[in-house]
Amino acid sequence: MSSVKKVGKIIEWTVVVFAGGLILFMGAMIALPHSDYHLLIIRSGSMEPTIKTGSIVIVRRQATYAVGDVVTFHDKERDLVTHRIVRNDGDVYTTKGDANNTADMDAVPHSAVKGVVVLSLPYLGYVIAFLQTRTGVVLCVLVPALYVTISAILKIRKRAIRGSERKGE
Repeated sequence: MSSVKKVGKIIEWTVVVFAGGLILFMGAMIALPHSDYHLLIIRSGSMEPTIKTGSIVIVRRQATYAVGDVVTFHDKERDLVTHRIVRNDGDVYTTKGDANNTADMDAVPHSAVKGVVVLSLPYLGYVIAFLQTRTGVVLCVLVPALYVTISAILKIRKRAIRGSERKGE
């Protein structure tokens, strides 16, 4: 196999794997909100090194939460925050980011908790955040479409050359 064909195969498999991953991710984005699970992007370093900035976390709603659980909740401004429970007073929790020196000032009522973190995927949130931009969407559609178009043109050209060589024999 020539070097050009090897590079073409590598590009082809990269596009296939990327497209497959994107389809799986989009399926999760559609299915998860209709379940007890939610997918979120971590945008600050308050939980470092446990959860890196730019990670994707999956949180699951539970009936109860315990000290030590990393939970995502709505703060008083309705922003989502992911911190660890350091104190449990029944239906009210005290939370703290692992990278913070002190606990959060405001207590978190049980009703504000979205769920406990069950999975963290480091840095993948940066990719997802980029894909949610206009440039990301264009690249996500344009690059595979361009690859498919160029591949089709090259195959048609190759067949045309073979056909003209056979007629010339």
